[in-house]
Amino acid sequence: MLVPPILLFDFDGVVITQKALEYTALLQLRNKFYKWKNTQNLRLIDLARLFEEADSKNRYKALIRAYKVYKRYIPSRWRRLIFFLIFKRNYPKYEIYETLKPNLEEILIKFKQAGIPLGIVSNTSGKRLDFFRQTLSLDRYFSAYISRDDTPYRKPHPYPIFSILINIKRKYKFSIDLNNVYLIGDLPTDILSAKNAYIKSIALLSGHGTKHDLEEANPTFILPDIKNILDIDLFKKFLLD
Repeated sequence: MLVPPILLFDFDGVVITQKALEYTALLQLRNKFYKWKNTQNLRLIDLARLFEEADSKNRYKALIRAYKVYKRYIPSRWRRLIFFLIFKRNYPKYEIYETLKPNLEEILIKFKQAGIPLGIVSNTSGKRLDFFRQTLSLDRYFSAYISRDDTPYRKPHPYPIFSILINIKRKYKFSIDLNNVYLIGDLPTDILSAKNAYIKSIALLSGHGTKHDLEEANPTFILPDIKNILDIDLFKKFLLD
């Protein structure tokens, strides 16, 4: 019997579009109150990612992180903190409009029907991930989830990957071969996390990472879009069998 591969997905930019964070970043970037600097080559998603990295359930830690990561773009200390607090308050208003990434649902259905374990490993908060589990009915496809609140470390540390594999092993009751595990991501941190966990990686160019940065990370596979995963021999063979 052919042992199914295990597919782990990053969340933002891979499972959902993350348009809500981008739209919030656009509104904030247009606000002259912050006296922005060095934004010529800053993409909206990059600004949003900085927010994600700074965010935390512990408000004190979050403010300290925001104070550091936005220093290059908002020189004023108090404006920097106000920006973070307003961003944190506003972006959830738009998340109700988020959708799955194009072409993803068809792939998830195929893999689910084939008995391939699917999981999500994300640096987002547990509360936010739970929100999307409900609104997008993600449990129809995914059987395991790890958020930043479930582990002491975030990607690119391998701990989140090892944690979700333990959960999958308990649920499916089979031994796990790391050579048969794949992490699908759109950022170099995803690729590095996979390498640190000694599993394979699939980089998607349809997400928020740049082609140059993803190529520099040297993933096992680079795909234009999630639908191209069916061109990989292993998955093609498994589905055919």
